[in-house]
Amino acid sequence: MKKDLEYLTCYGVRTHNLKNINLKIPLKKWISITGVSGSGKSSFAFDTIYSESQRRFLETLGTYERQFLQGLPQGEFDDIENIPAAIALKQSNKTGDPRSVIATASDVAEPLRTLFISLMEPSCTTCGSPVKMSKAEELTQFLSDPDKKKSNENYLISVPFVIMNKKVAQDLLVEGYSRILIDKNIVIIEDFLSNLKNHVFPLNIEIVLDRISSALEITEIENRVETIWSQVKFSPKFSFINLNKLDKSNVISQFSKNYHVQPFCNKCQSQTNIIQSKDLDWQSVLGACKACNGLGNIPVLDENKIIPNQKLSLISGAIKPWTSDTFSWMQEELLRACKKRGVKIQDPYESLSKETKEWIWKGEHSNNKKQKNDFVSIHEFFDVLEQEKYKSTSRILLAKYRKYILCPECEGARIGKSGKNAICFGKTYYNIFQSEIKETLDWLIKLKKEKKFEKLIDSIPEIYNEALKKISLLNKLGLGSAQLFRRCKTLSGGEYQRVLLTRVIGNGLTDALYVLDEPSIGLGKNEIPTLISCIQELRDLGNTIIMVEHDKDLISASDEIFEFGPGGGNEGGNLLPIINKTPASFKTKFNIENNQVTKKEIKNERIFNSDESIYLKNFNALNCNSVNLEILLKKLNVLTGPSGAGKSTIIHFGLESALEKLNSHNLTSNNTPDYDSKIGTWENIITPKDFFSGTDLISVEQKALHRTSSSVPATILGLMDLLRKNFASTKEAKSLGFNLSDFSFNGSGGCETCNGKGIIQEDLFFLGEVEKTCPECNGTRYRNDVLQVKWLGKNIYEWLSTSLNECKIKLGKLPGFGKPIALCCQLGLGHIPLGMPTTSMSGGEAQRLRICAALSKSSKKIFCILDEPTRGLSEKDIGDLLESLIQLCTEGHTFVIVEHHELFQNQAHHLIKIGPGSGAQGGKIVERLLSIAK
Repeated sequence: MKKDLEYLTCYGVRTHNLKNINLKIPLKKWISITGVSGSGKSSFAFDTIYSESQRRFLETLGTYERQFLQGLPQGEFDDIENIPAAIALKQSNKTGDPRSVIATASDVAEPLRTLFISLMEPSCTTCGSPVKMSKAEELTQFLSDPDKKKSNENYLISVPFVIMNKKVAQDLLVEGYSRILIDKNIVIIEDFLSNLKNHVFPLNIEIVLDRISSALEITEIENRVETIWSQVKFSPKFSFINLNKLDKSNVISQFSKNYHVQPFCNKCQSQTNIIQSKDLDWQSVLGACKACNGLGNIPVLDENKIIPNQKLSLISGAIKPWTSDTFSWMQEELLRACKKRGVKIQDPYESLSKETKEWIWKGEHSNNKKQKNDFVSIHEFFDVLEQEKYKSTSRILLAKYRKYILCPECEGARIGKSGKNAICFGKTYYNIFQSEIKETLDWLIKLKKEKKFEKLIDSIPEIYNEALKKISLLNKLGLGSAQLFRRCKTLSGGEYQRVLLTRVIGNGLTDALYVLDEPSIGLGKNEIPTLISCIQELRDLGNTIIMVEHDKDLISASDEIFEFGPGGGNEGGNLLPIINKTPASFKTKFNIENNQVTKKEIKNERIFNSDESIYLKNFNALNCNSVNLEILLKKLNVLTGPSGAGKSTIIHFGLESALEKLNSHNLTSNNTPDYDSKIGTWENIITPKDFFSGTDLISVEQKALHRTSSSVPATILGLMDLLRKNFASTKEAKSLGFNLSDFSFNGSGGCETCNGKGIIQEDLFFLGEVEKTCPECNGTRYRNDVLQVKWLGKNIYEWLSTSLNECKIKLGKLPGFGKPIALCCQLGLGHIPLGMPTTSMSGGEAQRLRICAALSKSSKKIFCILDEPTRGLSEKDIGDLLESLIQLCTEGHTFVIVEHHELFQNQAHHLIKIGPGSGAQGGKIVERLLSIAK
């Protein structure tokens, strides 16, 4: 029995395509689960193990909470024993909050802020200079000096004050003060009040708080000083104390000494406030920049989006928002106003005078007052949209024609002026978050070595160690070139998962079960060892790690390996034997040595003529400066390099944006960057003549495919219309009066309870959104009467549940079905059902589906940009994908791929290495290799 407690034991697991799996998983070990796509890895790890652990946790909640949790999806199994509390770190990056940055997601912002405010000198909120503050002990020590005690010296303690009028003077008497100093002369307040007519207000005086003799006992002096100090410290009227010595005749002598009870800035020469922790918190109303509300940027109208092609004339539709039918009347009003004003509406917009352009944008102005215009100016148009932001159409239009610029108030620091002035050890607070993570790590290490901080750091070791550990982990996990202020929504799924990994390791949780989803994504081969050491550290804390993964090195480093297969879909779901710690999915035809491709190094300059390549000249964006990129047509071009080197920047900000500008607006250069729209600058782009007439440009990022529950392979490939037509033409459908829309789950045929989604989403507040199977249609998406109609022996739900491999056999010879289904099977998507929601697909599967859709719908050649298409693929699947892409290149298609996998690097026709490092050390083409035919 004791032995069983060392294992997580599963009996009869039948979730999705799993076939009655019995498995004993050792606890406090690192377990790898691998296999081909669709073999059941995620079904076991996430939909069974994690789901059951979460369900058992929710069972411990009270009756009130559990009433909201009925119908949560669960795995199908006989029994699971000894399951720990589970935490899932998934690939999907659902964070859309612009305030969520690496610093907050990794929980490093709080310890960094506490450390910074603890180590920095008390500083002025206005100018950032160190402030002067005295302590009560200093005054006590001065008054209780033994020499002064012998001479029995007397002192007056007073505070500066300004009497503004007679009422203020009278209030002093009411508040209990009896004496004041005017020009160093002691005056009784009653006498002062009786002679007010002899004084001019405002009047600078000093209020006498106490008279102390140095001959008093030390305890008496301490008590009286403490009372005075508290009175001044917590009063908004006073800032510092004056100590005046009295001579033997009780006249104030020349000796005077100041004690600053409240902060005083020597530079500003005034009382001030000290920079506090709240001033450094951009997520707080108190600390955030008032202009951008802590976002670091603000939206403004983008002239390049509103008038994308300045070579067009006003009559030809230079102002893009007004070319739609909805706003065409504004275009007509403008043209009439132009004719009255004598503006040539046939001339290109760029040739119009500065005054005319300002008139189009702002309308008529006279004596700084807006006159009623004969037309709606561009600014007026967008002002109206701003007022109607409660309408979704207005919000969409505003987002479409705006860009985000750096906040002019805080310059991207996110915090207000007070926080911007905070400095510690040569760095401002916001510099720590705007610098690369590896630079922040260096700052932390040097901080510890500095002698003046030694005692302070020793007094708060937990805070310093937590900040250092988490920053070190982020650097180790390949995020050293990122900034702590980088928004989480810009991270890839793999990067976001590694940020979460930093948080859980740094928090030191033990005896938990962590379920990881391909944490190697986005890492180069040289960066895998650091990820291995981090996962080992998490395991050594006493945790169990279950990792769904395909990377050879990562899997080999784990303690145990389980493989599901042998195929995908219905052909998978079995537990396969592991021989010599080598899963069957590792084997691919490209592993054979005689398939190694010989390559030669070529110069980083234009080598091929314009019919054979595309050339991007002098590209600049982010960390890329003056990059010249040549892409070979009808070839497999692969860009590789460390994470953060600039691969995706060159492709998306450069090549893709340049081709789109050239295709849409015939612009060969761009001088205005727009990083929010992923547009850099370039001097020129050169393509073959009539390139776009015979080529479709397809760019497929990880997030490019519209991921919604209503988006399925059948709709993306254009097969849904064919299915509906065939069903609507059956005798049964005609007899029931059904038409095409009755066989659409988005139309009238959809289940009314779930609106054709098959699931119902509920917001559980404390648990976020959860999805439940629709109780009305049981996940079929359709009305029950629609499911009675059959075509070729199956109803429409059954066809949508059929894998593409089976569809190829049964529907492949029917008109319209053959080409798209064959392409999907060729690219390794045969295991996917026709009706599988794209939200359930891996990034790689979604990209390949987009390629198949483009190839099946167009007769043109494609120029395809892919971003790590091997995500979610086993070695065998990668080999099949690579073979298919090479075959497509021989058919005249072009592929530009950002990829780390060694098979792609080896088999690429044209390999471009970006580096040499990441961040500021990257952004350059360090090597180009061309394959040589044997």
